[in-house]
Amino acid sequence: MGSGKRNKKDKEEKKKKKKKETEEITILDDEDDEVVLVEGAEKDWVPAAASADAEKEVENEDEFGAKDFRSLMTLRPDHDVRPLWVGPNGHIFLEAFSPVYKHAHDFLIAISEPVCRPEHIHEYKLTSYSLYAAVSVGLQTNDIIEYLTRLCKTSLPAGIVEYIKMCTSSYGKVKLVLKHNRYFVESSHPDTLQILLKDPVIQECRLRQPEVT
Repeated sequence: MGSGKRNKKDKEEKKKKKKKETEEITILDDEDDEVVLVEGAEKDWVPAAASADAEKEVENEDEFGAKDFRSLMTLRPDHDVRPLWVGPNGHIFLEAFSPVYKHAHDFLIAISEPVCRPEHIHEYKLTSYSLYAAVSVGLQTNDIIEYLTRLCKTSLPAGIVEYIKMCTSSYGKVKLVLKHNRYFVESSHPDTLQILLKDPVIQECRLRQPEVT
């Protein structure tokens, strides 16, 4: 009797485990929603940059349990004329009373996600998806880093610079285009195309134009 219950329990656990190994994705269609089953967990098919989180990289805490970033950030002599703080965990704090608030606010809306905006201090957060959105509207990696450096009251944390580069260096450089019922990979960046062509699977799919004699 006890053995039968154990076998039933084992089967249920195997079913749960198998279910976890397959993720459901809903692809929105003009007519109906289509559910596609993808093998593996989300981490297996989502790019590393998209799942990266700057907040997980920093765990420094002081004796009161608060995050302590003093060793990672150097206060600038002219910090009083700069409008924001950029933490190593990706959180940005903007002074709403700053004379350059409007320009800084428009920039942060383009590259980050708002967290809370009380009267005097507004909080934003850098995420992989907000940085992707920034690149999609034409902002370049160096532009984002340079403008943040100019607005920040302290030195820009090295981890944030690397995080921005990781999340923006490849985004938007390759497009998958449907032409004549066939998919084509297009890019206006030669260095990115060279990286793709090193992949043996992509090499086999390369479209070669016949030589004109």
